[in-house]
Amino acid sequence: MSARGFSLVAAAAGAFLAAGLISLATGPVAHACSAEDPTTLCDPNLLSSPVLDLGAYTNESFADPGDNEFVETLTTGPNFTDVLTSGSDPALDAGVAGETVNIFIDPSDPALDSTIALPFTDPLAQLFTDLLPLGF
Repeated sequence: MSARGFSLVAAAAGAFLAAGLISLATGPVAHACSAEDPTTLCDPNLLSSPVLDLGAYTNESFADPGDNEFVETLTTGPNFTDVLTSGSDPALDAGVAGETVNIFIDPSDPALDSTIALPFTDPLAQLFTDLLPLGF
């Protein structure tokens, strides 16, 4: 694929993914299931790590081995949110099948917002999923 072709595919995939993940990045926690609140996302197979709190920065990771090794890392700071996904989880409407996508969102300066899509999934997703319950 030519560089221009890849750029067009990445831009299209990024726009599609951004539309689906921005609510996940800024909305409810992905593993919060609530019958009383239909706006919460729910996937009973979703594994999550403890929130790593580094002062102004936090990181939480998710994995769903039942959905072709879907993995996600959500990092937030005072002026940004970064969502890195590999694969897709249809129950959460997150990620893109067969791709690894990184979305960087800076509400204070939208010019810094970016999306990078790679046409393959994370080859270490299984290891990531195995380490997640151990707090990694």
